[in-house]
Amino acid sequence: MTEIDAGEPTATEKIMDRADVFRAAHVLVTSLDWGGSTADVIDVLRVAEFLVDGEES
Repeated sequence: MTEIDAGEPTATEKIMDRADVFRAAHVLVTSLDWGGSTADVIDVLRVAEFLVDGEES
C-alpha cells in the first residue's frame, strides 16, 4: 500500500479544522436534550480535549 505524505497543514487548514470542531460542538450542544442542565460549546470542547489527552497518555 502506498503512503501519502501530505505534509504539515497550512495555517488556513488549521483554522478550518478548528472551525469545524467548534461547529460540531455547537451542533452537539443545540441538538441534544441535556436533562435540564445547560451546556455550552466550551464545555463540550473541554470534554473532548480531556478525552483526547487521556488517549494520548
